[in-house]
Amino acid sequence: MKSTFFRVFLVVLLSNIVVVAIGFSFVYWIEQSDRISDEHLAEIGVELVHSYEEEGADSLNAKVRQVESELNGRIYLYEENGRPLLRPLPRDFREPPEDSLPNRGWSDEQGREPPDRPGRPLADFAKSQFVQVIGSNNAQYLLIYRSHLEPPPLAPAVILGFSLLGLLVSSAILSYWLLSPLLGLQRTIRSLGFGETDARVEGSLLKRHDMIGNLAREFNDMAERVDSLLSSKERLMRDVSHELRTPLARIEVALTIAEDKHGQEVQQNYLDRIRRELHELDELIGQVLTLSRLEASSLKKESIAFRSWLDEIIDDVSFESQLKGIVIKKEGDYPAELVGDSLQLRHALENVLRNACFYSGDNGSVRVATEVESGFVVISIVDSGPGVPDEMLEKIFHAFFRSSSARESNTGGYGVGLTIAKRIVQAHGGTISAHNSESSGLVVVFRLPLT
Repeated sequence: MKSTFFRVFLVVLLSNIVVVAIGFSFVYWIEQSDRISDEHLAEIGVELVHSYEEEGADSLNAKVRQVESELNGRIYLYEENGRPLLRPLPRDFREPPEDSLPNRGWSDEQGREPPDRPGRPLADFAKSQFVQVIGSNNAQYLLIYRSHLEPPPLAPAVILGFSLLGLLVSSAILSYWLLSPLLGLQRTIRSLGFGETDARVEGSLLKRHDMIGNLAREFNDMAERVDSLLSSKERLMRDVSHELRTPLARIEVALTIAEDKHGQEVQQNYLDRIRRELHELDELIGQVLTLSRLEASSLKKESIAFRSWLDEIIDDVSFESQLKGIVIKKEGDYPAELVGDSLQLRHALENVLRNACFYSGDNGSVRVATEVESGFVVISIVDSGPGVPDEMLEKIFHAFFRSSSARESNTGGYGVGLTIAKRIVQAHGGTISAHNSESSGLVVVFRLPLT
């Protein structure tokens, strides 16, 4: 944790340093854009001092006026004793009003000094340039130059833009550094969740020496254990199936031989009872194996012509239930097609539909209603049976659970059919739920994505 925190801290710190450096660099560049080189300013100073020493104050004033016009700035020139040769710096460091400017040394055509912008800080040492000039007889002069140029009006906006750009770049780098490995880990976890037991984190993520790298390595260890457990479970179920069905087959042969011996009638009844129990045990083993395969196997999805597929399921169950006089009614809207595993979905729907026919009783009715909403097809199967107590509605989808009414009525079921249906639907990204009808009977609702 400390390593990860330190890395994030360094990234944020360096990003902020870059942003501040860019801002200061741009401000400095703007401030330096109106400065002239010290060498050039020294040359001007020598020229002005020479003009003053050789030709006097009038020649100096004329020369200064020309230079200030070219440079777009103001020049102040002092002798070594502090006497100004042109004009003094304002005492309050601001230019006096234009009508009160003193006429010191030279004037324009109207007899006034050229004014600076009112209120401008002329003696701002951070923005003024100072050059020492040596005249004849080693006389020393001080030249002060202050530019009239203002920073471009867009400078603050540009600085703000660069700062925002720097923040965006630093945020993007930080987000990528943090989220990119997590997104890769998320994709691997999702693959494992969808049944790809060989999904593992690979590449540079495993080489990281921080919490994210530790998480990736621990996930791989967990995935190895899960894969091993699932493989062991699958092998166990196959071995149990083989070991159980082999003696069942031998018992079946023994029963056939015993029946051929023409035993007494009471013996024949026992033999028939044993055969029925054997068949039920074989069916239970088959359902348990089906339930186990649903947890580990992947689906074979394909495009299903929904209406003909549903009609075929209803026709098959109706044929099985015709001796009980049960009528299955269809209603609602049908989607053009459904993408999924046709065989598995058929198994799930048949399980629920057969249960509905069984609990509806003789001469009962079952209604199958379909509708399409928001990319899903909703299939509701409504029977006319006694329903299920409200506190047991969630439990009926648990493996090997049967309500007391089901047990008392000696249905012969094993409480696995609805569990198989639920897992098939969930594997398709859908949901299955149950509630009691307002009149009577149980309503089981499938909600399956169309794609």
